[in-house]
Amino acid sequence: MSTHRRGEMTLTAEQRATQPDAAGYAWTITEDQINTDGIIPSRVGTLGPADAHESLCEAVQKPGQHRVRFRMYDDDGIYYYGGFLTYDPELTEHLEPSWQPVQDFGMPDAGCVRISYPDRPALDCA
Repeated sequence: MSTHRRGEMTLTAEQRATQPDAAGYAWTITEDQINTDGIIPSRVGTLGPADAHESLCEAVQKPGQHRVRFRMYDDDGIYYYGGFLTYDPELTEHLEPSWQPVQDFGMPDAGCVRISYPDRPALDCA
């Protein structure tokens, strides 16, 4: 039985060796609630961060317990983006991985300031 919590995935030593300086987390955007008129392209399919480990990028796009759903909001509480996060807890021990989708993407792209994790509320950040 796995001791991983939803959203966690441990990379093998071999996987880590292929990209030793890669970020230990990855996220993908699967819902875009603000770019719906076709003027600005939808952000659905955006994957990050740019330096994410290749294995995590592949995994976050596939269903399973290794990823956790998130929703990003602006300062008025309006829902902007949804997606999934996965991370290796051993590679993110000095980092708060649950905040990273907002820091990497939500805040610079649309001013998001809060992220919630409906399936794992302990990860919620504002």
